[in-house]
Amino acid sequence: MADVTFPPNSPATQWPIVWVAFGAGIVAATHIGKLPPALPQIGTELEAGLIMSGWIASMISTMGFAIGLIAGAIADRIGLRRVLIFGLMLLVAGSLLGTFAHSSTIMLLARFIEGLGFTATTITGGAIIARATADNDRKWALGVWAAYMPIGFASMMMFAALILDKFGWRVLWAISLVISLVWIVVVIRATAEWQRSQTKAISRDSIFGNVKRSLARGGGVLVALCFALYATQHISMMNWLPTYMLEVYGASTLFAATVPALVLVFNAVGNYLAAWAMGRGWPIWLLLALGAGGMAATEIGIFFGALPEGLRLVLAFGFGIAGGLIPASALASAPVYAPTPALIGTMSGLMVMGSNTGQLFGPPALAAAREAAGSWDGTVWLLLSLAIAGIIMAVWSRPMENRAATH
Repeated sequence: MADVTFPPNSPATQWPIVWVAFGAGIVAATHIGKLPPALPQIGTELEAGLIMSGWIASMISTMGFAIGLIAGAIADRIGLRRVLIFGLMLLVAGSLLGTFAHSSTIMLLARFIEGLGFTATTITGGAIIARATADNDRKWALGVWAAYMPIGFASMMMFAALILDKFGWRVLWAISLVISLVWIVVVIRATAEWQRSQTKAISRDSIFGNVKRSLARGGGVLVALCFALYATQHISMMNWLPTYMLEVYGASTLFAATVPALVLVFNAVGNYLAAWAMGRGWPIWLLLALGAGGMAATEIGIFFGALPEGLRLVLAFGFGIAGGLIPASALASAPVYAPTPALIGTMSGLMVMGSNTGQLFGPPALAAAREAAGSWDGTVWLLLSLAIAGIIMAVWSRPMENRAATH
């Protein structure tokens, strides 16, 4: 093989690089979080029907599902820092186009561009962290990295709720553009010296050859499937939990919208707990299984009609914590299963592809289950099936993780 590996990591982790990459992930996640609160205004102003609004909402996940693996392989081939900066530039371009969009078609194109930028940014951010950390810090840092999504998503949702009524969605898009532009400058300045030490950390094989080698690592594929099963459950709950609360409890719109944001905060707590555990030697497969098992247990309680409402709400927060164990563990598995250090980006792309697969297909799957069951409580069987499948995949990956760790 023609891979050129880079020199071993220095004993000291390059924390400024880690936090700059983490910030890039948060910035990328704000581009997802800005849409849900603004979608009603966008739909009305741009005359986007329900179907078009759905495509606008799912476009970023569609891009991650379609190109995640290839994007990671491209990043390994041409350089992680270069693709990270390019991804942030695409987020700026998409936000700029969206700010001045005067039709739903233009907004869909803008979200397509943002989807490309989001995929490029999140794939390379994790891979950069993997390369900038010493062996003892890597799993902890990658576990914390997983919190970029709930932090960015929830913070932008709450920020949007404060300014939308007064200033409108176009101002929100413009603010998003400025934030991304500022972070491009931060990345360029902070990573210039680090990049010079990474010139040999580039794969010289073909892109498709790297993809083939990465997919041959069965453990990585199983972890990506665990990530997809988690994302299917998590995004479905985030999308439909407000509707569930309105229909079943008669909750206010504000309260129903606040609960998912709080679940995301608890999801970030789960990310940190996984990072803490991995930093102390807990295996990835065990954390994946515990996360899937915790999601299953809380789902039963949430949809069990005999429980009081307050306890169901507590279980929803527990669902966020349990689920948070999975993305942190899955993203930390990229350097474990990568065939060589120069293919960490490709393996990260596989994980992002798994996550976006679940995000794309989860909400319509749960909606179909709701229609078939005739009630929201009837959807628990679908969610439980996904959680149990996640446990099976996690346990199945155990011997493969042990073999990968010895190598």
